[in-house]
Amino acid sequence: MSELKNLEQKLRRTLTKQGYQLKKSRARNWSYNNFLGYMIVNPYDNTIECGERFDLSLEDVARFAEG
Repeated sequence: MSELKNLEQKLRRTLTKQGYQLKKSRARNWSYNNFLGYMIVNPYDNTIECGERFDLSLEDVARFAEG
């Protein structure tokens, strides 16, 4: 579990350096509009860059951060 948390923190730092924020779903139950994953947001103009339904995994976030 701590490996996933470490990866999440690393990706948060990487995305922050690139000008994005990583949001994690806070929902308790899966729904059509919330897949209990992650979303990448541009905080400067408040737009969703990727994962509008919190449907990103950490691997997806890592691919986005790489370029």
